[in-house]
Amino acid sequence: MDKLKNILDLNKIEYKTEMPTAPMSTFKIGGSCTLAVFPKNKDELAVAIRAARDREVKFEVVGRGSNILFSDEGYKGMLLFTSHMNQITEENGAIYAEAGAGLGTLAGLAASRSLKGLEFAYGIPGSLGGAIFMNAGAYGGEMNDVVEYSDYYDPETDFFGRFSGDEQKFSYRRSVYSENEGLIILGGALKLCLGDESEIRALMNENMKKRKDKQPLEYPSAGSAFKRPANDFAARLIDECGLKGFSVGGAAVSEKHAGFVINKGGATSSDVKKLMSEVEDRVFEKFGVRLESEIRYID
Repeated sequence: MDKLKNILDLNKIEYKTEMPTAPMSTFKIGGSCTLAVFPKNKDELAVAIRAARDREVKFEVVGRGSNILFSDEGYKGMLLFTSHMNQITEENGAIYAEAGAGLGTLAGLAASRSLKGLEFAYGIPGSLGGAIFMNAGAYGGEMNDVVEYSDYYDPETDFFGRFSGDEQKFSYRRSVYSENEGLIILGGALKLCLGDESEIRALMNENMKKRKDKQPLEYPSAGSAFKRPANDFAARLIDECGLKGFSVGGAAVSEKHAGFVINKGGATSSDVKKLMSEVEDRVFEKFGVRLESEIRYID
């Protein structure tokens, strides 16, 4: 690990050692990671990854930690946080953003330019990279509707590439990146349409009100815990099983929205995993439907 840190120092790449991961996750759960790296651009990210691979140090790339559960035992390796890779550029009405740019920031920028199409993303706490990875969506919109192309880095081949249009293989909560998890999203171009700023902002505010009214935003969570099953809703199935308020340790199924698993205080990753497993089993026993987690677990 010392040799890896020497490379980071030589290239003036920001890092921290034995850094707690809980503050870096919206779940507020997790132990410490051996090395946390904060690249400012794709070149720094590639340098750090090459150095880790050469020294057989395991690594994971993390955005803003909004859809992640870190292990209680921590992470023995290098975590790369893309939050500093957040540059946004505009050209002829088009917006290009790096992977670490926040969805809320992008939605606000688009509104200020009277560009519609990102209203659904307002209030989602994640980054563009994470949203592209899982084809995030809400209130009738999803990333598939707005991402013209996305850029990536392939550590296996040390190749910088781009997927355009259908090459991104978007489907419900999936993309070419979720099918090829070794590929690292660097950024993407958003295709938006001209609209009326007041109407755009009114829809954004309406969506935000829905979030506040229906979602347990007052508690740490990773957002929606389960993917939507075919022709149904995970929250409905969980509610029908009488699981609202069901808890394991400090983790609980939200009483406000059964699709959310919350940290009601002092929850561990073990609590969350046990609770979700029990919910999956109960739903399967009652309905014959096996729920699939939306949360990415890092250990």
